[in-house]
Amino acid sequence: MSKKKQPFIIDHDLSAILKEFLPSDARTTVECGLRPNAPDYPDVVNLCQQEEAMLVTADTKFSNYLRRYQRERNTCCWGLVLLPADELSQIEILKRIKAGKLKIKHPVARVFQFEDARHENLFINLRANPPEVTELCTCEWEDNE
Repeated sequence: MSKKKQPFIIDHDLSAILKEFLPSDARTTVECGLRPNAPDYPDVVNLCQQEEAMLVTADTKFSNYLRRYQRERNTCCWGLVLLPADELSQIEILKRIKAGKLKIKHPVARVFQFEDARHENLFINLRANPPEVTELCTCEWEDNE
């Protein structure tokens, strides 16, 4: 596994082409050293924790996996982006976000910044219409400002 910390890890079931539409550098789970058939839980979740990365996936089970991980280990994860099931929709919605054409509400009434979402451990459900953003854990927010 790489020691380099990247903010996004793309689930192996998704196309690596999505990297160019994410707001920062991203790698696939396979590029990070996992085999393509590695178990989602715990292997993919552990990888995201080790790399301090937000997971990008179309697999609806991951929100439960991350919540389970947090409960079992009493620690916060780095967030989740749930994309639509088909690749064209995935690309289209990420393009709209990158271009600033899709406004997303922050769950704590602040302006949503995609780049900050992993530090806030947010679940960004881009399958919902309109997209929904919720917290993945019940920790209290720290005010660092």
